[in-house]
Amino acid sequence: MKILVTRPEIDQHQTIKALETLGVEGLASPVMKIVPLSFSFPDASWQALVVTSRNGLRMVAGDQLERLKSVPLYCVGKRTADLAAALGFIKIAFVAPNGAELEKQLLSALDPQKGEILYLSGKVRSGRLAEALSADGFSVRLCEVYESQALTCLSDEVCEAIRTEQLDGILLYSQRSCRIFLSLIEQVGLSEHLHKAIFYCLSPAVALPLEGLGYPLVVAEAPNERSLLACVQNGHN
Repeated sequence: MKILVTRPEIDQHQTIKALETLGVEGLASPVMKIVPLSFSFPDASWQALVVTSRNGLRMVAGDQLERLKSVPLYCVGKRTADLAAALGFIKIAFVAPNGAELEKQLLSALDPQKGEILYLSGKVRSGRLAEALSADGFSVRLCEVYESQALTCLSDEVCEAIRTEQLDGILLYSQRSCRIFLSLIEQVGLSEHLHKAIFYCLSPAVALPLEGLGYPLVVAEAPNERSLLACVQNGHN
């Protein structure tokens, strides 16, 4: 069984290794790359630090990182929390399974009168977390620390695997990456070679661009990689 992994290169190794433990061959095909942005934030008494992706933490280093380690951290995903713990964060206050649950927790647990919230994010955001917090009276310092840039082509190896219909599935982690992948296969005329492959999507939102295209698709029961890989395992068995 061969599965295409569309995650950015920085996260590819971990996913391919996880596939190997299932007896599945992973073929790396990132459709975006993570690019650091120039940023700064003041040395303030933050009420909370909000991070919705590991990339938000990866881009902070040195004195900036040290200043944040004692701030209560609210994040999305166990892997983000694990990275925070490895970096030395003292208080991981809440780990949400998705952005919607994180928003609910922030609105219920924090007080607009007790200080500003620092939100480390990418330039492109799928949700409106900062806007929701601001609408509820919170002061939010939005700090864009990275950008996910779309790649413009697929590798020759990946094109050949698609052309010869070697792929059993494609892992898709965001609606944007799904749209980019569809665009990339269309521009090289390979769209018709994937109707036997299963599109494994992290959530219903990720699967939206596939509507009406006729591709087989499976949506993870929960929006995390463990659930997504469980779908692959079920298909493999």
